[in-house]
Amino acid sequence: MYCILDIESTGGKFGQEAIMEIALFRYDGSEITDQLISLVHPHREVQQYVTKITGITPKMLMRAPRFHEIAKRILELTRDAVLVGHNVDFDYRMLRQEFGRLGYPFEIKTLDTIALAEKLIPGLPAYGLDRICEELGIYRAQRHRAEGDARATLELFGMLQEKDKQKDISVLGQSIQENDAIGDKISDLRRSVKYNKGLFYLHDQKGKVLYIGTSDNIKNALNRLFVAENDKAGKLREAVHTITTEATGNWLIARMKKTEEVEKVNPPYNSGVPLQLDFGIYLSTQSSKTQMTVKPLDEGGKKQPLLKAESFKIALRTIRMYRRNPNAEAKQKQLELLRDFPEEAVYSSRGRNNRERAALVVKGGQLAGYFYYSLHEQISRKERLEKSLVPVEPRPEFTELLKLGILGREFVLMEGV
Repeated sequence: MYCILDIESTGGKFGQEAIMEIALFRYDGSEITDQLISLVHPHREVQQYVTKITGITPKMLMRAPRFHEIAKRILELTRDAVLVGHNVDFDYRMLRQEFGRLGYPFEIKTLDTIALAEKLIPGLPAYGLDRICEELGIYRAQRHRAEGDARATLELFGMLQEKDKQKDISVLGQSIQENDAIGDKISDLRRSVKYNKGLFYLHDQKGKVLYIGTSDNIKNALNRLFVAENDKAGKLREAVHTITTEATGNWLIARMKKTEEVEKVNPPYNSGVPLQLDFGIYLSTQSSKTQMTVKPLDEGGKKQPLLKAESFKIALRTIRMYRRNPNAEAKQKQLELLRDFPEEAVYSSRGRNNRERAALVVKGGQLAGYFYYSLHEQISRKERLEKSLVPVEPRPEFTELLKLGILGREFVLMEGV
């Protein structure tokens, strides 16, 4: 669990400042679960330069609660959480200072999004919040106000989580009680699933990743994984302690993330078998209607397939989705696009929620990465697109999966991007 924090202080000599505004968002790794946004009566003079920067005047603070009146609420929001901030040392110092004045020792783990951004998004001109929001296209309603800065930090943190393929940023895990009954343990694990579609990670008691999987129905996937009658499944049942899930919005991003993370993290219970596309979708134009057939690639002879797929079932499903399109002209354009695949393009798909979309970016004829954007956001600026991009290693297999989604109408070409 995380707690995203931003504080505005009165300014003044070191150690003599006071909090005059605070915003806290309790965040479970995917969404806000609780929050506190409040002005705070500081019992101190607000420096004129601070008023000029923030717009907060002494008159605005006259009826604001004192820190001791919101201290309990702050403790509730930060309980068992990691404190996340942009230059978090300042915010953490201010909190400890205020609690210290109440005679209460405040201690908590912290994460600084400046250091994370420097590691995961290298090469930016600067890493202050103003500049990083401008570079990455992060919307901020009010600069130098606690809520606006905290929400911007939260959006940045979400981007950094997406780019963290090594899983250095700990993800939320709901701990379960040790129980000798495997059935009870599995039930607890299934109840802890936050999202039932996307990626899932099985961890041991120390948090080490044991297994990474993807599914459109994670609870069913867990059932299949745990009821398998083999030694490996039995050892996994004994070793697993927590499960975490991650929404991705669509199966392609989930598949890419799993492939790359398994290679980097090397979980002991993943098979290590690389992504293989063993089936082809072949076009036949012998009749007036375009016909599609599915064959194993080793049975296709010299004829090149239109697309490749992991399984016979997936290929047939894609063909069915293509045939459901009543627009003959649109279907023809789909085929032309796949025959002459563009060198550079952006395709839009489902996002992680109904307020956003995912963009899949093609460079040099290969799928090069993705990013998420809100529905009201303009993404026409190419340099902003580049900085928001979560890159993936260009692989023919990923590009083939993208083409499958295009044929199945799951991914739509974005014009003018």
